Amino acid sequence: MQTPPPRPDWTPHERRYRLVIDSLKEVVFQTDVQGRWTFLNRAWTEITGHAVDVSLGKSFLDFVDPEDHAPCRENLRRLMTREVEHVRIEVRYLTRDGGFRWVEVFGRVMVGEDGELVGTSGTLNDITERKASDGALARRERYLTALVEMQQRLLAVRDGGDLYGSVLSSLGLAAGASRVYVFDLHPGPSGERMCSQRAEWCAPGVHAEIDNPDLQNVPMVPVLERWETTLSRGDVIEGLVASFPEVERALLDPQGILSILVLPLRVQGALTGFVGFDNCSEARRWDRLEVDLLSAAAGAISVALERRESERALRERERRFRQLAENASDVLYLYRREAPRGFVYVSRVAHAKLGYGPVAHYGDADLWYRRVHPEDRAALEQLLEAPRASAGAPVTVRYLHPDGRMLWLEHVVVPVTDAMGRMVAVEGLARDITERRQAEEALRLSEASFRALLEGVPDAAAIERDGHIVYANAALVGTLGFERAEQLVGRQLSEFVKDMRGVEAVRAGALTGERRLVRRDGRTRVAEVVSLPLRFDGQPAVVSIARDVTEQRQLQARLTLADRLASVGTLAAGIAHEINNPLAFVLSNLSFLSDEFRRNLPPGDGAAALQARLRGEPDLAEWGEVLHEACEGAERVRQIVRQLKTFSRPDEERVSPLDVHTVLESVAMMAANEIRHRAQLKREYGDIPSVMANEGKLSQVFLNLVVNAAQAIPEGSAHRHEIRLATRRDGLSRVVVEVQDTGVGIAREVIDRIFDPFFTTKPVGVGTGLGLSICHSIVHGLGGEITVESEPGRGTTFRVVLPTTEPEARAVATSPEPSGAPVGPPRGRVLVVDDEPAVGRVLQRILRGHEVEVACSGRQALELLEQGLKPDAVLCDVMMPDLTGRDVYELVRRAHAGLEGRFVFVSGGAFTTGAREFLASIPNLLLEKPFDEGRVRRVVDDLVRLRPPEA
Repeated sequence: MQTPPPRPDWTPHERRYRLVIDSLKEVVFQTDVQGRWTFLNRAWTEITGHAVDVSLGKSFLDFVDPEDHAPCRENLRRLMTREVEHVRIEVRYLTRDGGFRWVEVFGRVMVGEDGELVGTSGTLNDITERKASDGALARRERYLTALVEMQQRLLAVRDGGDLYGSVLSSLGLAAGASRVYVFDLHPGPSGERMCSQRAEWCAPGVHAEIDNPDLQNVPMVPVLERWETTLSRGDVIEGLVASFPEVERALLDPQGILSILVLPLRVQGALTGFVGFDNCSEARRWDRLEVDLLSAAAGAISVALERRESERALRERERRFRQLAENASDVLYLYRREAPRGFVYVSRVAHAKLGYGPVAHYGDADLWYRRVHPEDRAALEQLLEAPRASAGAPVTVRYLHPDGRMLWLEHVVVPVTDAMGRMVAVEGLARDITERRQAEEALRLSEASFRALLEGVPDAAAIERDGHIVYANAALVGTLGFERAEQLVGRQLSEFVKDMRGVEAVRAGALTGERRLVRRDGRTRVAEVVSLPLRFDGQPAVVSIARDVTEQRQLQARLTLADRLASVGTLAAGIAHEINNPLAFVLSNLSFLSDEFRRNLPPGDGAAALQARLRGEPDLAEWGEVLHEACEGAERVRQIVRQLKTFSRPDEERVSPLDVHTVLESVAMMAANEIRHRAQLKREYGDIPSVMANEGKLSQVFLNLVVNAAQAIPEGSAHRHEIRLATRRDGLSRVVVEVQDTGVGIAREVIDRIFDPFFTTKPVGVGTGLGLSICHSIVHGLGGEITVESEPGRGTTFRVVLPTTEPEARAVATSPEPSGAPVGPPRGRVLVVDDEPAVGRVLQRILRGHEVEVACSGRQALELLEQGLKPDAVLCDVMMPDLTGRDVYELVRRAHAGLEGRFVFVSGGAFTTGAREFLASIPNLLLEKPFDEGRVRRVVDDLVRLRPPEA
């Protein structure tokens, strides 16, 4: 081992120089020609931690980072060969604690008194902080450059273009990430919050995860519940994956992620997704600078998303605005306040109202400023430049028409704001109220003019004095069914307006409210009545104006009823689905027991059975009868549920050829409880063709007519009354259906009004008055007719006439002729997929001749297929909680091509819209619960016979 050279004996003069050298912050060094330290001052220990005594005699390369050895050797060689007199280089010197420090080395050759080269000398200057600062600045510059580039790319994305693909690469390169991706949040099938990956960028050599199905429809709860809470607050998810909760690591570890940074994407303050940065090469944390700069990038993406959503909403709003405007009698306009300032839209009626069409407005932003009355210019500026000040209240300005007329325009405006809340435009409506203002002026001058004004008002109006009518306008005369105003003068308005307040109440101030208007013929209308006091002919009086809102209220009631019926239909469909599942295995089990009893009952006559009972043995024949009755009862339940499904079916617009008799039988079954205590039901069916109609709507029509017929007959005399259902053809190739009863009949004075909305002869709370109106609408919508004949005390006949597209064609059910002796199907393999275990057992029992495997979920079925199960037929439920039938079908189609053709779907009858569209798009069969056991066996046997031969 080489010993260090002895320390020189410093003279006092040299000691002073040594004190100076040891006080320096830079390392002062000397080496021999081989690069071994021969002198180091105290700064060496302060910078590297190595003791001077231990370091002397060792090569300087022992303290240099191996990656910097090559440049150090090269510079030493250049000094030793006198190629250069001095060198300056930045290298990393290793510290005693295992780290390193960046050092700027300045060295020059050292020559002895004889001119020979004896080594090198120089200084080592610690520049670690400067390098860190330079690195941070370089990294900041890199991030800022990436942010600028990202902003430019976001601005360049056209409407509907890829918003993410153009920016993720620059962010990934700037961050040095292995993978950058975007997830968006969306509701799941049951309304739960889920997230799915939408875009991704990967560094070279990093595996892409964009097609990973595990990253689609990931539930936020419980998998990413912590993420949703944190990101919703605007905070970030950052750290080493090894320290994350186990439920999160189960999702992240398979992707090889060592550390992660996740930033929220927010639109209008709500969390809509997140952008993530993965590091798959080293487990390092992101520092504060990176988090802040990448948060700015995420904010820029959020702003772009918000801008896109705002632009979409603005376009949709403009579309609706234009559609409304083109059908309005008032001038509708959209005025943009930002450059280029001016009119963006003006409705076509502007030419007729203002004398200038839309084109003239688009080319002249100051058109209205030049045409407005000088005194009203400030009001116009407030409308177009500061609409919030008017708070949506009407503002009236005067406008000079090109023909010289002065128009009074009443403006109502609302501001249009962007996603940031800035007002960018003004939507407005300009109504020409010139006539109204002129009438108001005239009214102040003359009561005669006031009378003329009331006469021109389209709403009914009357003036009362001392409780009696002294004036009635033409609208009131016509509304109440009179011919002349003189027929009303002198009478009290309260005779025709029910719930009317007295004159004394009106004198205290204006009264408004909704009242019933009774016409001369007894019909009732609904009106909004406004009453206010005034002076007429110099005396106190009351003016009342009534606006007919009957049609409006009828429409509201229809919408309410339609919404209620839709809710009942949806509930009925769900109940039918829930009943069908248990009913399926109840029916099948009863049928199985009944078959077993028939096969195993001992032969014998009544006497033998009696002797067996006397001996105390069970009466198996009686048990068989009980089972038979139970089967009949369950079958009746099945038929009722089927009719309930038909009546509540949501696809109301789809029409198809229908057998009218089948519809009538369904209605008879549903109305049986209403009929049995009132009348006997008789059927007189003729030879008729099918009609094109919707089964649910046609059922609604005849159910309403049959229930009405039953309710027209008092209870307790069912043997003396009857309801008759009759069908026949008429001479015009149409189908005629008659619903006849022997009830109380309909009075002659009201029979012409029974199809009117809200008219009913039933007591309050029993009928709405909409049933026959809806029947009339449905039948006429199908191209048919509905009429009524009635005689009080002798009954009523409703006659429905329906067209048929094939007047002579008859649907004849033909059964194929047997071609020979039946051949039993071969034994096959069947996979049953149903979340109801009892249904699976029922299908196992029905398909006893085959090898049946039951999976209680879609995932279990997929596992069986992965394990090698090769079924000849797959009976799969449509609606399941984990994977739906559609999900299983699509996954099998991708993983086991060809097997999807052997799927047969089963259902209890309730479908989502997506499930219904899916079933309509594929050729596979659908079996409904409860099962027709024979059909189930035939379908499976056919699939087994058609299986491909095994190789």
